[in-house]
Amino acid sequence: MSNLLAGGDLRAREHHRIEDEARELGPLHAVTLPNGVTMQVVTVGLELTRQLLTDQRLSKDSAALQREIKRQLAESGSAQENLAGLFGPSMLNSDNPQHARLRALAVKAFNGKAVQQLAPRIEEMSAALVDALPEGEEVDLVARLAVPMPMHIIGEVLGLPAGDRAHVRVLIETMMSMEPEVSQPASDELGAYFHGLLTGNALDPRSLFGVVTTAVDDDGDRLSHDELMAMAFLLVVAGHETSASLIANVAHDALDNDLWRAAADDPGLVPGLVEETLRHNPPVRSATHRITTEPVEIAGTTVPAGTLLLINLGSAGRCPRAHENAAEYRLDRGTAGHATFGHGPHFCLGSALARLETETVLRHLTSRFPGTTLAGDEPPEVTHNDIMASLKSLPVVLRR
Repeated sequence: MSNLLAGGDLRAREHHRIEDEARELGPLHAVTLPNGVTMQVVTVGLELTRQLLTDQRLSKDSAALQREIKRQLAESGSAQENLAGLFGPSMLNSDNPQHARLRALAVKAFNGKAVQQLAPRIEEMSAALVDALPEGEEVDLVARLAVPMPMHIIGEVLGLPAGDRAHVRVLIETMMSMEPEVSQPASDELGAYFHGLLTGNALDPRSLFGVVTTAVDDDGDRLSHDELMAMAFLLVVAGHETSASLIANVAHDALDNDLWRAAADDPGLVPGLVEETLRHNPPVRSATHRITTEPVEIAGTTVPAGTLLLINLGSAGRCPRAHENAAEYRLDRGTAGHATFGHGPHFCLGSALARLETETVLRHLTSRFPGTTLAGDEPPEVTHNDIMASLKSLPVVLRR
């Protein structure tokens, strides 16, 4: 059970079973990642999950996280890794007041007003991608739609040159794999790319990257190079990977639960589909890494100081104490029944953008191809690491 929580390849829904069984077995499960790093996965109910996500004793400090991971790698004799990519000093890996300072620089690009200004472009791109899909043939919605659409949108927001985006996507996918021998070189290459982009002269000054490279706060402070690099990693990876996986998961769930035709007939059902997938089948399996600054009691078990933690979000959303018939996929639930976008100060900055992208794509797909069916007899394969769960492909037959 613990090893399965760490990651691997499964069929759709199998990771649900593993997470739910883990929650029933107990609140804490030691897992060892392929690089040899050990941490505890927390599987508790929704209420306690939200409390833990706001507990200041569970630190997000980049330096503390890197120290503990490097200590474990050295102790096990594993090769030392460059952790500056996923564990750099970004707003994701920081506590207040540093977190508030870094978040303030990016929030204007992702608030409600800014996202609504992107709506026409998202509509245009969704329509173009859907129009290009062939009718009556087997199509992989991951490769043809779920991956390219958010990559182009986040690329435009941040200022990634259009010709670089496909390669950046490949590097992200490789970096997020469970194989250190390929993920580390991909992380290094992506870091070199961001260094060149952020220190060169090609950035659009109106893009988010263009703004943050020159932004100075009220005290005359500006981001260091390490902070700029960490922000680049965070916004590109999180701004693309989460949306791509969510689009694929919602499309799969609508088909798998016989709700595709209903969404085609009534587009007003689409937001509910997105929320139920976020609860029932989230692309983000666990909140990103935390480390305890002192002993912390979790559901009756004391966790020592210096423990690396992952708080599982899928098991929390499907907790039977939070929802009646929690294992079922249903559209008659409220919108507050999950913590997939986090809770508290680290609530996902891009949640509104991810929702808008997914809802827009699904409306275009269902209205154009209302008779669509899943292809093949086997559930699609899911690849997952300690944080994300993503469909490798989603073969469908598009029908009017």
